[in-house]
Amino acid sequence: MDKATVDYYEARAASIAQRYESAPSPVERLAAVAFPSGSTVLDIGAGSGRDLAMLSKLGYDAYGIEPSDALRDLAERLHPELEGRIQAGSLPNVQDPQGRVFDGILCSAVLMHLQEADLFDAAFALRRLLKTHGRLLISLPQQRSDVLADERDAAGRLFKSYTAEYMSLLLERVGFQQIGRWVNEDALGRDMTSWYTLLFELRSGSTLRAVDQIEGILNRDRKVATYKLALFRALAQIATQEAHTAVWHSYGIVGIPIDAIAERWLLYYWPIFASQRHIPQSQSEGKGEQKPVAFRAALLTLIDEFRMQGEHGGLTAWQLARTAGRLSPQTNMALVSALRKIKEAIRYGPVFHSGGALETGRVFGYDATTQRVEMSAEIWRELSLLGHWIIDAVVVRWAALTEQFSRRQGIRSGDVLPLLLASPVPERAAGLAREIYISRGVERCVWSDRRLSTRFAVDHVIAFTLWGNNDLWNLLPVDERINNQKSDKLPSAELLRQREFAVTEGWRVLRDALPEAFDQQAGRLLGRPLRGPQNWEQDLFARLREAVELTALQRGVERWTPRANIGQTINAA
Repeated sequence: MDKATVDYYEARAASIAQRYESAPSPVERLAAVAFPSGSTVLDIGAGSGRDLAMLSKLGYDAYGIEPSDALRDLAERLHPELEGRIQAGSLPNVQDPQGRVFDGILCSAVLMHLQEADLFDAAFALRRLLKTHGRLLISLPQQRSDVLADERDAAGRLFKSYTAEYMSLLLERVGFQQIGRWVNEDALGRDMTSWYTLLFELRSGSTLRAVDQIEGILNRDRKVATYKLALFRALAQIATQEAHTAVWHSYGIVGIPIDAIAERWLLYYWPIFASQRHIPQSQSEGKGEQKPVAFRAALLTLIDEFRMQGEHGGLTAWQLARTAGRLSPQTNMALVSALRKIKEAIRYGPVFHSGGALETGRVFGYDATTQRVEMSAEIWRELSLLGHWIIDAVVVRWAALTEQFSRRQGIRSGDVLPLLLASPVPERAAGLAREIYISRGVERCVWSDRRLSTRFAVDHVIAFTLWGNNDLWNLLPVDERINNQKSDKLPSAELLRQREFAVTEGWRVLRDALPEAFDQQAGRLLGRPLRGPQNWEQDLFARLREAVELTALQRGVERWTPRANIGQTINAA
């Protein structure tokens, strides 16, 4: 749970408890609908004990967890019958209260205090604490009038605006089924504040589901290095951004080229290895033993050629030089060596060992003939559905694991997160594309057909904030005002259909200038090499449209088309 929010409740426990106790429980009317009579119920975020006391009065065997020491003490003083029934704890890292699982869980006014990266773990924690067919009742704000632009109120409490549909999708994907939904006004009578309440049932399943295998590896598998986290981060990104690289076999197995995974590892570890501080990525590195991670030396050789060319060891300069085909023979040799070492680490590390703590055993295999990492179709499906949650959760865990390895060095997870989130600067990649468009005399805005001025912009079709993608196919010439208007939105389906020729014309210009880089990058989106010099545009455009539509659906991104008044100006021009 967000620390600033917990601190708020701890410091103001008395007044908060008084306010809560002055109003009836907003979930009392739903308790009998949600939970079978006499069942065991856990109240997560028990607060003043009001709802927990209500459940006890209705005959439930009720327990609670609460992160605020002061509120726990007040709850037992206000409701003596709760003595010994409220433990310290909070989502997402709650342990098993009372050493048991429950028939029902009440989680009212809690999940909005969690960052999105913690929701994935929180969903699994809720699932772990429930019996099969157990019930989960959650309540969250539908609207609040006191939340500022940074998703905090004036006192600093976090209030994430998770919609009912978003929460339903998250929980259904980890095994819950929604069976009820209600909307009610604020029990404390606050203006312009309302709440939605969702009721779920945990579906049965005698076998370990693929999503449980993923969660098990991330949570229970022994980790002596950050490799398993890097593998899942790469697979989740490939599943959500380059899904067509997957090869589906008739016997229920999916293969992913190890080259695609290694390319992502290179980008993940570059800023970490380039740091001025030595940041351990394994237990042995943290203990100061002379056994660095397998590919550190090879990657450092490559980094050293760019280290003085910008932040994070010249990561942006490296990507631009590679895209523009400006790598020297020596640098190419260093690249080949680094990728070879990374692939060996992937194959003999997390691919071989992932799943060792699970009853199902190993979950990955490797086909040396095709050079693909293989997994069940069920695992791949969950990576595709849960990809962006997995990515967020993995980054947070990676930072925490690095802190664990780095106790002797005094490195904290907060020091590591910026490095894990580092990426090549998008403006530099856009600048390279812009130079090409200028040199080739491109004159029209892709989205509006407006004549371009000499100060035109280059747009990321799929915003960099969404994919972190600087590939050439994603960079198109646009009018500055149009670019500002589009911002991080995604082009509408109709706009894409109307502007297909302009998009593909921009691609032809870039491919003519940088054929090797364009083909390699476009091939990742296609999932196969481009077919010769002709007739590749239609296939690539179909994949772009698919990527835009899926990203819009999965991430809830606003769609965009140029405003009419700008269009009238365009026509006049």
